[in-house]
Amino acid sequence: MLLKSFVNIALLGLMPVALYAGKPPVDISKADADGPHVFYRGKNIIVKSIERKDTANVVHVKEYSKREDFLLTCKLPELGDQFSFQLKNKLRNEKDQYALPDQMLVLSDIEGNFEAFKLILTGAKVMGPDFNWTFGQGHLVLIGDFFDRGLNVTECLWLIYKLEYEAEAAGGKVHFILGNHEVMNLGGYYDYVRNKYKENAQLLGEEYSLWYDDRSELGRWLRTKNAVEKIGDYVFCHGGISPLLAATGLSLTDINNIARENLGKYQEDIQDSLARVVFDTHEGIFWYRAAAKNKLNDQEVDKILRFAGAKRMVIGHTLVPDVTLLYDGRVVCVDLYHDENLRLGLLKTLYIDNGYMYSLDHKGEKTSPFVAAFKEKK
Repeated sequence: MLLKSFVNIALLGLMPVALYAGKPPVDISKADADGPHVFYRGKNIIVKSIERKDTANVVHVKEYSKREDFLLTCKLPELGDQFSFQLKNKLRNEKDQYALPDQMLVLSDIEGNFEAFKLILTGAKVMGPDFNWTFGQGHLVLIGDFFDRGLNVTECLWLIYKLEYEAEAAGGKVHFILGNHEVMNLGGYYDYVRNKYKENAQLLGEEYSLWYDDRSELGRWLRTKNAVEKIGDYVFCHGGISPLLAATGLSLTDINNIARENLGKYQEDIQDSLARVVFDTHEGIFWYRAAAKNKLNDQEVDKILRFAGAKRMVIGHTLVPDVTLLYDGRVVCVDLYHDENLRLGLLKTLYIDNGYMYSLDHKGEKTSPFVAAFKEKK
């Protein structure tokens, strides 16, 4: 009773739909190459894509009856890249606790920037130039916000999907953890969706809301993902765990179950008090910023880490100039300026190698001003 009273009282002052921090940028993008998009219609599988032919966009539609009957291909004409893959036989909800691997690459907030994503992954030798997994038993941890702002969201998602399958076959793992922009797109908030996708939806004859619903492959796949995961002594989430969320006493699995149950709902339609804490746009796990802004005290950080059963919390969502350690290394921030860094020619992210944390650039160079202080205990 005390817990529920605390949650209800705390929520009285919180705005239920204060979703956006700042206005979306001016957008002059137009319909362009995109896809494939896979839809389930009765017993049929419909695959739709848009291909650029000279100055025109051509829509391709194919129909299949079995998942194993076809190969899908993503083409990126502006980069001269393409990769192919098959649909998975079955989609399963992800576990949320794992042992710490020897190598782990961690990044967040790619936001449809396929070129930056490719350079980071190839530089870290997570994959080769042919887009095939080369990281062995290593883990790739993606902490949300692969939607919006950029112009290759579809291709980024399919590359993750492809690498997941290959990683598991090699004994490794890809962890795709949901961020606020995934939640927004599945929940009907499209303020940051680029014009390209709105025009493409018209060309494909599929409303944008259908691209990621539970009758699409990408929508079904996204619904298997977690809001938070613990890998070794690290806990990973997009925005962060707030003191309010920690005070609920929920387990990490509870949070993930609540997230899945409510994913795709409009914010105002989430009625359960604990679910409202998880999805709250100030204090919830997808949106929280105070930890990254260094506004917590040591006791609050300790409480959050005890709640998660972890020694460190790794988060995205809030921009930092480089991999940033706060609170004596107990909070690690990895949302970097990927667009700007790509223009400047030096992309970076977090790399954990045998218990040491590094800032790794896309050329494979590691810097470690904090290595000695933060060696993992074996």
